[in-house]
Amino acid sequence: MKNLDNLPVKTIPLPTPFPVGDINAYLFTADPVTIIDPGLYYPPAVEALERALGECGLKVSDIKRIVITHGHPDHYGLAGKIQEDAGAEVLVREEEVGKIKPDREFVGRMVQSLKTTGMPEDIISLNWIVDFGANIPYTHPIERIKTYSGEFVLEFSGFNLKLMHMPGHSGGHTCLYWEEENILLSGDLLLPDITAVPSVEFDPGRDNLRSRSLSQIMGSLERVRSLKPGLCLPGHGEPIPEPGELAKSRIDFHMGRLEEIYKLVPRGEENGITPYRVSRLYYPEVRGFDKFLAVMEVVSHLDRLADDGRIAERIDERGVSHFYRP
Repeated sequence: MKNLDNLPVKTIPLPTPFPVGDINAYLFTADPVTIIDPGLYYPPAVEALERALGECGLKVSDIKRIVITHGHPDHYGLAGKIQEDAGAEVLVREEEVGKIKPDREFVGRMVQSLKTTGMPEDIISLNWIVDFGANIPYTHPIERIKTYSGEFVLEFSGFNLKLMHMPGHSGGHTCLYWEEENILLSGDLLLPDITAVPSVEFDPGRDNLRSRSLSQIMGSLERVRSLKPGLCLPGHGEPIPEPGELAKSRIDFHMGRLEEIYKLVPRGEENGITPYRVSRLYYPEVRGFDKFLAVMEVVSHLDRLADDGRIAERIDERGVSHFYRP
C-alpha cells in the first residue's frame, strides 16, 4: 500500500453518535490548508479535530478551505463553525446545496419523491431533512457557500486535485482524484466494509419523479475502475489498497441484488406492489431509520429493473408506483 507519511495529507477519524461510526476527514497541509469533509458539529469530533491539527502544528484558524463531498450531515456538520472561526471558503457542488440549506420548496419536492414509493408518513419523517428542515442536528449553519459544477480543479502549492462528479449515493456526490499520486478520495461512493445506499431525489423529468440512483452509482463505480487508482481514501473505514477490484465487486453485488428483488415482484398488473411493500419483504427485520434506508435501496433497484424492461410500472392516482411482471 502507498505510504502517505511523506505526502501532505493526514487522515483524521472524527467520532459521530451514529451507527456508521467515525467519519474520515482529510487534512491537506499544503497551501492553502484544506480539509475534506470536516465531520459533525459534535463535541467529541471538535476535540478530535483540534487535537489532530495540533499534531500538525496547526490551529482551526489556519484552515483556509473546506470541501464537502456531499450534503449528508456527518460530512459537513462542522464546516459552518470552521468558517465562522477561520473565515474558510466552503466548496460544495451545486446539486448538494439544497441538502445543506434546505428550504420549503426543496423539502416539498423531496417529500413528493418519497411518497411515490408508498412509504408511510412516519417512515418519511425519519429522513433528516424532512424531519428537521433547516435545524439539522449536529450541524452549524454555513453562511457562505461557493458552488461549482462540472469537473472542478482544486489548486494547491505544487499539485492539484480533480473534483469529479460521481453521483448515486447523492445527486451531487464528489470524489477527489490526486492524479500525480494516483489516489482517490471516494467520499461515500466506495467504502471498505459496506455498500453505499442509493439516494432517492426529485427528478421532474421522470414520470415517477425519482432520480435513477442505482444506475448512477454503478456508472460512478465503473468510472473508478477506469481511473485505476492505486489507493482509495474513503469517507468511512480504512484505506482501500485495490479500489478497482472493490468497485467491481460492488457492481457485481448490485447485479445480484437486482435478481433477488426481481423475484419478489408479482406477475400481473392487478397484483402490482409498491416499493415500500417490496422493502418489507426484502428486509423484514429492519427497524427505525433502517426502514427508510431499506426503501432507498429497494426502489433504486426496482427503477433499474423497469428501465431495463424486465418489470413494468403503474402509477396510481396518488402518484404511487406499483411494479409487476407483465
